[in-house]
Amino acid sequence: MELLPQFVVLCALCGAGYGAQVIQYVPEILQANILGKVSQTTFALEQPNCVFDNIQPSCVLCEIWLVVDNITTTSDFDSDMDNLTPSAAMYQNFLSNGFYITVKTARNDYRCLSTMSPTGQVYTLRVGDESPCTTTNCNAPLETGTVVRVRYAMINPLVTTNNVVAVTQWSNDIQLRNAVDRNIIDTSTRRSGGMVVITTILSILLFLLLLLFILMLALACCNKSTGYPGPLSSFGSLREYNTHSLQNPQTRFKQNL
Repeated sequence: MELLPQFVVLCALCGAGYGAQVIQYVPEILQANILGKVSQTTFALEQPNCVFDNIQPSCVLCEIWLVVDNITTTSDFDSDMDNLTPSAAMYQNFLSNGFYITVKTARNDYRCLSTMSPTGQVYTLRVGDESPCTTTNCNAPLETGTVVRVRYAMINPLVTTNNVVAVTQWSNDIQLRNAVDRNIIDTSTRRSGGMVVITTILSILLFLLLLLFILMLALACCNKSTGYPGPLSSFGSLREYNTHSLQNPQTRFKQNL
């Protein structure tokens, strides 16, 4: 009987380190064929629908958090999992802690979908999609080229000890894209055969358009120079009068004599 209290305390201490249930689910990059699934500062994950439906259904206020872990540094997540609070796992402490939690979601938002999703609609969780970072657990962009892994954690916000109810497996390493050094970008002009053909056709069309414009301008100038009537050769009709008295004045003088 004297060993019973000690046994209970020992069980409590042992359970404190392994209180969280590990779910056999591995987060993965979105399978849908979309652009930008992994970029320089963000990546898109599959939503963990149906994963937490059967985990402590009585905990209706439990929250699902995303844990982002930097594999290049030593992470304190495993040691802090017994007493994990949002304030202790801020994005601002990512470099010192080696991990942070973000994207708080109600567990009902990740329940099983009752119907098929409409055509073209994709359910995803994009990590690093919040800019600027205005909250302690914001979903801020990651550094270019960072290598991380992620897992989902169900946290009971009503307790402070052993508040991590369940966690998924860690994902595979996710390598963000690196920016290309501008000094090694080939800026030389290279034209394909199609570009040469298009350039030639456009040059010919431009030449024909210029030639047509010159012809229209020349025709307009010619019409302007011949558009006014020339001077009249005569005014009215002129009649010829025969002045008999002035034709041969001597003859007329002789007759009168």
